[in-house]
Amino acid sequence: MHLLTDPLQYAFMQRALIGTIAVAVLTAVVGTFVILRRLAFIGEGLAHGSLAGLAIGYLLDWNLYIAGNIYTIGLALLIGVLHEKAKVSLDTAIGILFSTSMALGVALISSLKFYSTNLTGYLFGSVLSIGSFDLVIIVSSTCVILFILTIFYKEFVYYAFDPEMAEVAGLPRARLHYAMLAMIAVTVVVASQTVGIILVTALLTIPAASAFQWTHSLKKLVLLSVCFGLISAILGLYLSYYLNVASGASIALTAAAIFLLSFLCSPKRVSLRRSFGRVKTSEKG
Repeated sequence: MHLLTDPLQYAFMQRALIGTIAVAVLTAVVGTFVILRRLAFIGEGLAHGSLAGLAIGYLLDWNLYIAGNIYTIGLALLIGVLHEKAKVSLDTAIGILFSTSMALGVALISSLKFYSTNLTGYLFGSVLSIGSFDLVIIVSSTCVILFILTIFYKEFVYYAFDPEMAEVAGLPRARLHYAMLAMIAVTVVVASQTVGIILVTALLTIPAASAFQWTHSLKKLVLLSVCFGLISAILGLYLSYYLNVASGASIALTAAAIFLLSFLCSPKRVSLRRSFGRVKTSEKG
């Protein structure tokens, strides 16, 4: 019991735990739609592309969350415009803007004589350095996005499964597409403090991918994804504290371990192995 309670005597650990829980829920829910729409690459692209926004924010002495969100939302919408209006394939649009933004971020950071640990925290994850203002932004961003997804749940589900049919049914497909891109962008920036922009895709995709091993029901999928995300984040945070390793790596590796267990123990594969065993038995007979 002391293993769970002792770290919480420190204020930084309390903030880290609250922030980690909020990020885990947010990335798990948004990640479900990312997996359904096969948008994992855009999550990766926005995560790395956000480096430019963070670098600009640091140079202008802005709050890094605010600067990162403004830049990354703009980047996400620009990807959408290139894809929808200019008819550039989504992968190509992501590749162009991701590499350009990443290059801009590297150029800006390399021009600095020195930079604070806040900036490196976003690169590799530094959940233990979350401040009170950071926590307010993380929790409020999580609440706003979850509120939007709750209010327009049916519309986003329809869009996620079949965008073309959603448009035929009279739903604003383009608006839903841009809204989803913007929410992914905010999620990426919010999660960066926890796992870093290098590993943010882990929280955005692995819990949802683990949930897919157990069910095809969307509601169960979201719930399982949240459960796996919470387990990954909380267990990873404690492992990071006790083993003195980077929080981002610890959380990502915990999520990967859960996926491996889910993959091996999935009812789909158990039934497949049983069917294969029956086939081999019948062949011998």
